[in-house]
Amino acid sequence: MKIIFQTKKLEKECADIKIAVKKYGSDVGRKLIDLINYLEEAENLLDVSRLPQYRLHQLKGDRKYQYSIVIFKPSKYRLILYPLDEDNNIMKSMDNENLMFIKCIVIKIMEVSEHYE
Repeated sequence: MKIIFQTKKLEKECADIKIAVKKYGSDVGRKLIDLINYLEEAENLLDVSRLPQYRLHQLKGDRKYQYSIVIFKPSKYRLILYPLDEDNNIMKSMDNENLMFIKCIVIKIMEVSEHYE
């Protein structure tokens, strides 16, 4: 899958193990890099949704159309992203979420957040 980042700073945090570990701690930093590597190798979001440890799910309210992936349990850190179409437009929820996941081959990572911070 192709990954676009909200900011260059976020891209560096998700690409450089030293920066990730310094910012998020050893466990979260290493798992974040592993997750990014997995996302780059995944064909589409359906591959990610099939792995229960990531708990891919849609957010609500002000974060409508955004999705969350748990970086690892028991940490409260998660990756917040938008699924994008081939023209880099945000994909809106479809009746068949699996069909949307199959069509999603680009994601835009918005942030790494500590849930309930």
